[in-house]
This record gives sequence, C-alpha cells and structure tokens, in this order.
Amino acid sequence: MILRVIGALILTLGGCGEPLPPEFVSAPYQFKVRFGSEPRQVDQPTKNIPSRLFIVESPSGAYTVRVFALPISSAQARDASPQLLAEAKADLLRAIGGNETSSRPITLAGKYPGLEVTATANRSQPGLLRARIILAGTRLYKVSVFGTHDFATTTAADTFLESFMVLE
Repeated sequence: MILRVIGALILTLGGCGEPLPPEFVSAPYQFKVRFGSEPRQVDQPTKNIPSRLFIVESPSGAYTVRVFALPISSAQARDASPQLLAEAKADLLRAIGGNETSSRPITLAGKYPGLEVTATANRSQPGLLRARIILAGTRLYKVSVFGTHDFATTTAADTFLESFMVLE
C-alpha cells in the first residue's frame, strides 16, 4: 500500500503530463518559442519597416510571431515605447476588426516592455485573439494566438504565449 502511494506521488511530482512541444529558435530574429511544429515564414514589409511573419496554422486557428525591425535607435525605441506598443496594439485590433476585451502592461525577462491583449474579432473570421507585444531594442515582436474560442484558450495556446523569449 505504501509503495503505491509513493509511486503515485513520484508520478505526480515527476510531471507525467503531456511533454512540451519542441522549441523553435530563430537566431537571425533573436527569439525562441514553442510553436509545436515548424512555422512557415513570410516576409511582410509594412511602410518601409521590414518584418517577418512566422506562422503555424490549423483549421481552428493560428500561432504567429511577427518581428519588426524598427528603423530607429534603441534609445529612440525606449523613449517611444508606450507609443510604439499602443500603435502595435491598434494595428492588431484593426487587422482583425476586433474589440479589445482586456489589455495590461507586461515586462518580459524583467527588462522588455510589452502589452498583453485579448480581443474578439468580428471581421470575416470571428474568433478570439490573445497577443503579447514586446519591444526589445529595435525589434518589436507581436506574438499571437488567433482562432476559435476553444483553440485560443487551450493549454497549448498558453504554452505558446508563455514560451516566447528574446535571445540575447
């Protein structure tokens, strides 16, 4: 009896749940995240600001990381961080025709300012958006989960959003 209790305790503490998805690392864009599979990559320049989209799609939704290379110095980006983050949030909401349901400031790794945003989408494809916008030097990262409510609120979606890290 005591062996069964000890065995159950070991299994519980040992984390015998589902394994974490593999980490995707982009050295050129200086981030890592757990997409779950290899993302498709697409260059997406916006008004003379180079950007690259990393995306993994399914019928129910998508995980994305979009990286912008801002044409300003790190000092200028730091000084303008509230405005840059607000503009990035407005851009996300515009893109989905969304209504913000929540937004709060966050700090990644104790030093990178950001916003965490949730919104409902009303444009062509209704759904739920959960995003984190991070400013790291002259790079702006939009990390998002978009899809059905069930897709965007899964443990896998939480893992994806929480796994995003800037490489130094």
